Amino acid sequence: MTSALAYLPTVLALAVGAYEFRQYRTSASPAAARALCLFALAMGAATALLAPPTRVALAELPVHSPWPGVLGYLVGRELEMLALFFLVRAVFALELPGPGPSRTRHRTHRRHLRLTAAALALCTVTFLLGRARSTGEHVSAQGSGRIAVAAFDTVFTLYSLWCLCVFVLVVHRHARGLGRGALRTGLRLIVAGGLVGLLWAGWGFTSVAGMLARGQQSAGQDPVAVWLSSTCLLLGGLGATAASWRPLTARPVRWLRAYQDHLMLRPLWAALRAVLPEDAVLAGPRRGVMFARYRRVIEIRDGYLALRPYLHPRTARWTAEALDRHPVPTARRAAAVEAAAIAVALECAGARLRGRATDARTDEVIGAPPTQRTDVVRDSLDAEAAWLARVARELTCSPAVAYARACAGRYVTEGG
Repeated sequence: MTSALAYLPTVLALAVGAYEFRQYRTSASPAAARALCLFALAMGAATALLAPPTRVALAELPVHSPWPGVLGYLVGRELEMLALFFLVRAVFALELPGPGPSRTRHRTHRRHLRLTAAALALCTVTFLLGRARSTGEHVSAQGSGRIAVAAFDTVFTLYSLWCLCVFVLVVHRHARGLGRGALRTGLRLIVAGGLVGLLWAGWGFTSVAGMLARGQQSAGQDPVAVWLSSTCLLLGGLGATAASWRPLTARPVRWLRAYQDHLMLRPLWAALRAVLPEDAVLAGPRRGVMFARYRRVIEIRDGYLALRPYLHPRTARWTAEALDRHPVPTARRAAAVEAAAIAVALECAGARLRGRATDARTDEVIGAPPTQRTDVVRDSLDAEAAWLARVARELTCSPAVAYARACAGRYVTEGG
């Protein structure tokens, strides 16, 4: 691993700290912003101190003593613990769902502080009792010192896992109750970073195993730890800055959504293409995918109008029978009813069979189911395209729609 990659977690941590520092004065929760700044500063210092090039440099100091390397390792690990302490403090300062307000919250703060102080003291005592030695790339211990250093690693790992579990659970519970938006996206990225952080913390058990088995463990972050920490801090940084990078991604997201809608509408558009007006043309590729989606929606609606003479009076009966034989979840029922009406009309149009009479048709109109649904709101092109995509999916995949079309096919074949 190159020296530059070894310091990647440090760069990412300091970048998060710089962003939070800029937000400190305008933040709605200055205490949380301050805690996140301290988290980033402590984590940046820890990852820099535990990076392999730093460990080698400490081992090569012109001092005939192992203490610089040993103390550097101990201070690096305890800085990581302090960073996680401030991370949990940031969650408490934001007053996210978790501990109750006022007294309960203050008691939780004090307990967290006492637990952290006890863990730091215990780590210091056990590590020093182990009389560990540092050779730059490894920390070693002999005899009973192995058990003491392994105890240090165990306390450090368990404390890290506890802090990250508290952080992930509280943030996830808060994100779950939010609607779509930059805040929910940011919190989900932070949760993802926390989950990677749990893997990073759990990797500490390899140090416990190495110390007990061989009396030796890595003196800093090995390549696996570097990549896990980098991924954790990158996801956390993206989540923390989600509100600021949303304007940069809004246009690509709109383009991707339009492209996806354009593809998903193709089955419905292709089925209706045969009955579209002769002067309907495809949107040229030079006009862009946004216009292509708009044109495809218009052509589908034109196809609905062209199919109206082929709406059969028995459409409602066939659709009800199809839904009885092949039940459809409530959330998909309206789209399935509309798709069934289209399928029946297409079957009749294919055989050039019109309804018995104009006034003999049902009152149903494609695109307006008999039961008015208040949860289907189509007041924009995005909403209309999303709805038609649902209809297209039912038209091509729903057994109920296929059954209704088969009923119309039998009717046409038998001549009514």
